Amino acid sequence: MSESMYIPNSAYRIQLRNGTTFKQAASAISYLKELGIDAVSVSSPFQSLQIGDGILTATDPTELDFELGSESGFAHLNSELASAGMHLIVDLNPNQMSASYENAWWFDVLEWGPSARHANHFDVDWTRAITLPVLERPINEEIQADKFQLTFDREKTSLGVSYAGRFFPLAPSSYREALKGINNKIAVTLIETASRATSTTTADFHTDLLKAFDHANITDRLEMASGLNDIAKDAGRMIGLMSLQNWTLVQSKGASEPINYRHSADSKLTVGLRVEDPAVFMDFHKMPLSLLEKTQIKGFRVNEIDELADPAEYTRRLRSHAGEDIFVVTDKILLGEETYNDDWHVNGTAGYEFISTVADLFVDHAGLSRLQRMYEYELEPRSEFPSEFPGDYRHAKASILHATFTDELERLVQLLAELGPPYAEELLLRRAIAELIAELPVYRTYSKDGALPPFDVDMLQSIAAQISRREGQTADVVEILAFILRIMNSEDTSSSPDVASSFIIRFQQLTAAVMAQAIQKSYRYARGPIALDELMLSASPTSDPIGAFHRKMVDRAAAMPSGMLATSFSYTTKFGEDARMRLLAFSEASGVWARAVDAWRQCHAANLATIEAVVAPDPKTEWLIYQTLAAIWPVSLRIDDDAGLASVREELVGFMERAIRESEKQSFWTGVNKPYEQAVMNYVDGLFADKEFLSEFVETMRPFWLTGALNSFSQTVLKLTAPGIPVIHNGAETWDLSVSSAPTRGSFDFDALKDQLAYADQSPLNLLLEDWYSGGVKQRILKSHLKMRQEMPRLFSEGKYIPLKAVGKQANHIVAFYREFEEQYAVIAVPRLCFDMLKPFTTPFLPLPEWEGTFLQVPDALVGKQFRHVMTDKGFTLASKVSLVEVLREFPVMTLVSE
Repeated sequence: MSESMYIPNSAYRIQLRNGTTFKQAASAISYLKELGIDAVSVSSPFQSLQIGDGILTATDPTELDFELGSESGFAHLNSELASAGMHLIVDLNPNQMSASYENAWWFDVLEWGPSARHANHFDVDWTRAITLPVLERPINEEIQADKFQLTFDREKTSLGVSYAGRFFPLAPSSYREALKGINNKIAVTLIETASRATSTTTADFHTDLLKAFDHANITDRLEMASGLNDIAKDAGRMIGLMSLQNWTLVQSKGASEPINYRHSADSKLTVGLRVEDPAVFMDFHKMPLSLLEKTQIKGFRVNEIDELADPAEYTRRLRSHAGEDIFVVTDKILLGEETYNDDWHVNGTAGYEFISTVADLFVDHAGLSRLQRMYEYELEPRSEFPSEFPGDYRHAKASILHATFTDELERLVQLLAELGPPYAEELLLRRAIAELIAELPVYRTYSKDGALPPFDVDMLQSIAAQISRREGQTADVVEILAFILRIMNSEDTSSSPDVASSFIIRFQQLTAAVMAQAIQKSYRYARGPIALDELMLSASPTSDPIGAFHRKMVDRAAAMPSGMLATSFSYTTKFGEDARMRLLAFSEASGVWARAVDAWRQCHAANLATIEAVVAPDPKTEWLIYQTLAAIWPVSLRIDDDAGLASVREELVGFMERAIRESEKQSFWTGVNKPYEQAVMNYVDGLFADKEFLSEFVETMRPFWLTGALNSFSQTVLKLTAPGIPVIHNGAETWDLSVSSAPTRGSFDFDALKDQLAYADQSPLNLLLEDWYSGGVKQRILKSHLKMRQEMPRLFSEGKYIPLKAVGKQANHIVAFYREFEEQYAVIAVPRLCFDMLKPFTTPFLPLPEWEGTFLQVPDALVGKQFRHVMTDKGFTLASKVSLVEVLREFPVMTLVSE
């Protein structure tokens, strides 16, 4: 990386939209400056739509979003950033765009088909018309129900079909058929204009159409509208007219026609972009690249990187056009033993792997195993899934592959058949491909220089061997798997290299999409008792979590020291960062939590309903209700605060509705089981009506909340001092007890956050600890550490990471290390697994007698040096052993920085 490259010291993540515009983001800048932030990371500022489950897709990457404030709003934000000396990191979403009429490129493709200027921009199979799964019922029924309109849309300056709020332009070559029988001047003019038009003169074509429409008298326009209405009611003419188009409309569920374009993991209302084509790349990136020269934008975050045809080549091209001094990260999520891709031309990832790395420190694995057994065997004794540590998504992936990506799977089968496999039966080919995709433990493999790297080869061979050993496995499937592996490694491809290349690329893109969907929709396959359906707890249990953390941080310092560190929302998580820390505390007192849930279930058994012989809510859903309530309950909430209780209930109900629709009671939003949902809502209402239960609940949860708060202190300090760039998600600088996914979170009151920061600055630490539930103490931790990072930026961006060893009674309850760069040092120690210590108390402060006799061993390089405690400002001269009682006396986490 270039020495002149911009590396932010910290970043604050703001999700634009849902109430947050450029203007609202600009209003936060003075507060963020005071907090100590030097870069703002925002979701895409370009014209976009939210499709499906909150996924953001571009409709025009060449324009700033008008709903966010367009040019004037962005200019205001840019001015505020410049005045504060801060920079901007913006999201790029190059994998897909919206498959809707709002997308001018897609509109062009629907209108002109394979001859359109933008036909090559999208990943479409042009052997037939584009199949759009939008109809609720068969087309004949929808025509009879008057659901179609045939109309001239003045805004789109096109003749087209309207259905359910969507507009589909007619091919100009079909205008004559559409207007047949309408014999007036405007109809004749439209037909003549369309007959002259070509895909290269489309702008003139639409200008001429608008001119003809505007110049026509009202009588002719009404006559044309009436004639078009008559055609729309004639099933024969409408079906005939639509057969002439570059698109065909089919049912959204159970469509017989396969979808012939690549779509997102979440919605067929998106269409994949071919950014591997240099011309497409430039068209999509023209605006963001131009803004680098004129604005405070100094970096990009690339989303859905694994669904691109060639992520490494994409990052190389982006870097070559953006320049060596621009900061670039991707949303790549590392799973299992997967390592960072060192051939990508980026600074690192968006940091989501840090979520699981940190969470593993705060799980008591023995207690977790006990909870897991109770959850699996007592709540649902006949569970179809065996008791196993979460993180295995193969059942979910298999279901998703066949339910959502059938067309993509069939395309792979066709490509594989063309390559001459040992057996040509499509059933066998489909089975082999599906099993390989379901078993893949990572998002995808990566071809490099025409072959797979050793890690990918070993992984695929291991998977193939595992599949081959299954009881009942057939020799033909085993041979096909071996053939696929040779194809993936660019062997046996000489006869059809283009087909083989297409198979490899599409296989890799599909595995990424399936894994993303499996993790995002993980409620259905949740087997864990404390949010174990979330990615961050998918790490395998280890006998030495502290050692594992240190090894990962040492590797991170070497591989991507300027990658990001995130602890808050990604699309893979369901709980806010502090809600998650509460839930991890359950593993430390598994018996307390399990007995409490069992007692509450028995107490509220009368609130259960029976719907078609099914108990609602089922035991696992009951568990999820109590777990979620524990995660989101504000500690300061009083039982007599009806408005506060109503707010918590509303959030819980919203979360449970989402969980139910993604659960095994419903298959990925294919329908809504209203009776079941209502039974769950009634159960929740029963809980909130029972004040005695609420009082007992709060009393039972208090030590878990204290432990969660201390976990949060530790997590925050680790994020601010470990190798990488800390990212604070908007609102997570104070307690983040939310359960909504990032794209749907609303706007934040930055004035209130600024007032709370002033309170945190002016209050003594002991008072902030007593008032810990306000969240001011977390802000104080953040500001103090961000200031330290600003004073010693290279210590944290380039410094070594060196583990420290603790000795004594509580050695297993402390994580310690130091950072070193050119005679600058920071020594960090944070507690873990402290439930038993905290349960008698009311504040998240470590009882000092427990820490008597526990020391940090200090290397000779640090002995005798002067340090300052970042939180207390107290000075220390380090000896060969540091008493944890002394350094934790005034605050429960320790960061010492050299003077």
